[in-house]
Amino acid sequence: MRELPTGNTYRIGEKEFHFSLAESILELMTGLKGVDVARLAPYDGMLFDFGTTDFMIMTPRGCVMALDLAFIDADGVIKEITTLDPTLGFNRATSGNVRYALEVPIGFFDTHNIQVGDILV
Repeated sequence: MRELPTGNTYRIGEKEFHFSLAESILELMTGLKGVDVARLAPYDGMLFDFGTTDFMIMTPRGCVMALDLAFIDADGVIKEITTLDPTLGFNRATSGNVRYALEVPIGFFDTHNIQVGDILV
């Protein structure tokens, strides 16, 4: 398995999570492509920092698992939650400007009771 970018610890509500952080062009383009959820540890998911606030599009192309996806604004507020399913191949575009995207294993947001409006810090 390829090595994921170094991660950081983040909080959403009262819970702490460890997310790999994609910042470089290559990391942003590669994301979790080819990564099996069973081999994601020690990370809970991957946070994408686009470095700017704009409309964004994410694609599951090349992913080996379905993912939950959150689009997050520059203040850390979760604006949208959706699913990326590589078997369907659908892209997901934001309905507004965001700075970040968070990809996690399917069911992650439900399991941790994370919802639109929650804040990532």
